[in-house]
Amino acid sequence: MKIIKQTASELIIQTQSIFNFWLHSCLLMTLGLISLTFDYHAASLSCQRLQAKQGKCQIVRSNLLGSNIQDIELASLRGAKVERCGYKTRVVLLTSVGNVPFTANSTNWGNQDAVASDINFFVKDAKDRLLRLSQHEHWLGWTGGIFLLAAVGAIVLRNNETYSFNGTLNTLTIKQRGLFARKVIQYSLCEIYGVEVERTKDRDNDIWYEVRLLVSGGSRISLPNTMSPYEQEKIAKAINNYLHQQK
Repeated sequence: MKIIKQTASELIIQTQSIFNFWLHSCLLMTLGLISLTFDYHAASLSCQRLQAKQGKCQIVRSNLLGSNIQDIELASLRGAKVERCGYKTRVVLLTSVGNVPFTANSTNWGNQDAVASDINFFVKDAKDRLLRLSQHEHWLGWTGGIFLLAAVGAIVLRNNETYSFNGTLNTLTIKQRGLFARKVIQYSLCEIYGVEVERTKDRDNDIWYEVRLLVSGGSRISLPNTMSPYEQEKIAKAINNYLHQQK
């Protein structure tokens, strides 16, 4: 929450600024687009054997930016193996001129082992004329999609509240604004006699602080809670000083 205006007759508090909303949304969108563009990989391998050692293999690697094609002579293909680095693995082709990466790094170990086994079987079996394999890192695409959905959700579900204390009109006006709904609630300042900061714990034992306006009749007006006691104490102090000045 933020105090955006504070005078002798007027106090305005806003729960979320437009700048913070757009900053978070743009950050999520950027992460989503980067993940979809650079981290999502698909690869396919096709080998065709004309005779025992004659033929050609082709690797096609692609992402959202385009595709890359690499040809390998079947005579130079020696087999395949799985390279492991921590929790990630990838399949590399063993050739007479060095190792050639086939799949991108993945946490799907069993799938990678099966791919390497299929390639080795094809290399050893001269009767096998055709090999076609493909790999798609779907989880990377999902990661980018999740970021984009979160950004869209922030746009659609965002809610901005403004609390306007007006001593001249003797009113507290609460404006709730979202993409699909707007609501205005008004109270008389005479009904509000105090303010408190409520301290609560959630299931994870995290401590939250909530500013509550005390209203005649025993009801409460709760402002959004945060985990910052300093911020909530500052807001509560500003409201309390303002209410005392109006008496």
